[in-house]
Amino acid sequence: MFSLIRRGPQMLLVESNDIEGLKKYMVEKFNAVIEEDHDSIFGSVSEGSTILSITRQMKDILNEKDIVGKLAVAEEADVILCKLINERHSEFVKSIRTAPRLIILHSMGDLDRVVEEIQKDNGGTVGAFMELWNSGREKGTIVAVTDKLLNRAAHVKDLYEKCLYIEQGFYPLFKNLRLNALKYLNKGIGNKDWFEIEIRIYDRYSAYNLHYQRLVDIFNFLDLGIILGESWTKDYPRFMMAVGVYRLRFFTFYNLKYIKKILVGMEHLEDGTRIVDYDVYYQRKKMDWTDALEAGEPRIRHLLGLKYREEIFSRLSPQEAEEIKLYEQEIINTRY
Repeated sequence: MFSLIRRGPQMLLVESNDIEGLKKYMVEKFNAVIEEDHDSIFGSVSEGSTILSITRQMKDILNEKDIVGKLAVAEEADVILCKLINERHSEFVKSIRTAPRLIILHSMGDLDRVVEEIQKDNGGTVGAFMELWNSGREKGTIVAVTDKLLNRAAHVKDLYEKCLYIEQGFYPLFKNLRLNALKYLNKGIGNKDWFEIEIRIYDRYSAYNLHYQRLVDIFNFLDLGIILGESWTKDYPRFMMAVGVYRLRFFTFYNLKYIKKILVGMEHLEDGTRIVDYDVYYQRKKMDWTDALEAGEPRIRHLLGLKYREEIFSRLSPQEAEEIKLYEQEIINTRY
C-alpha cells in the first residue's frame, strides 16, 4: 500500500554473432518477449525481470542504433547467465556486461525538488534516462522519479526527465532511499500536512473480510495512504444498541473530502445497491456523506455513490476493475 520505491528490471548488454539463434533460445527457454523500442519493453517487465539489449559489436558506449534486438525476460539476470553457461550455449554470447541497476521512486508535485534532494543526500550526476543507461558505465545505479503509481507497469515516458546516476552499490542505496522515501515525497508536495483518520466498516451480513480486502485493494490501486492499525470496536447507531464494526487507522495526505468521496463511491455497486457502511472520523468527529458534496451534485445518496464509483473505476486498469468486481460478486453471494 502506498508504494514509494521499487526496483526496476535488470539490464544486460549482449554481443552476439548469432542474434537470431540467441533470440530463439531465449523465447524457447524463458518465454522471452521480443520488443521493438524501449518504452514498450519497459512496459512489459517488472521487478525481478531482465532486459537483454543485443548488439553485433560491444562498445564502451552503445547508442540506440547499435542495438539490433531487445528481449524482455521474466527472470533474474543471474538465472539467465547460469542457464546459458550450464547448457553450454556460449556460442550465442561473444561478450556481455551489465548496465547500471535501476531504482524508481514515486513522488508528486515538484519533482525537480525531489531530484535535487536525492542528489543532495547521495551525490550523483543528472541526465535523461536513456543518456545514463547508454553511458557505458557498468557500476552504480540509476535513480528515476515518477508521479505514476508503482503497482503498474512503468514506461520510459512515465519517468521524470531528470534522472540521477549515483556511484553506489544497488542494495545500500536502495536501503537508504527506502528509509528516506517519505521525506522525498514530502519535499515534492511542499511538506503538506498528513491526516490520520479512522474508517469504520459495518455490514449487517458480516462479510467483513471481503469488504476489508476490497477496500485495501482500492487504497493500493489508487495509492491513497497507509494503514497504521486495525481492530474491532463497537458503534452505537441507536441508544443502547451496540453493533460490531471493524476499525482502520488510516494515514493520508489527501484532502479528507476526497477520501470521503472514495468511500461513498465504494459503498455502492454499479446498480446503485449499497452494500456496506464506510464511516469516516477525523479528530473524533464523524464526516457525513453530504460533506463530500460539490456544488450542483445531487443530494441523493445512491446517485452520488454511482457518480463517485464511476470516477473511481475510470482510474483503474481493466485487471484492477475486474478484481474489485470479483470481490463484489462474493459479497453479493453472502446475501443469500
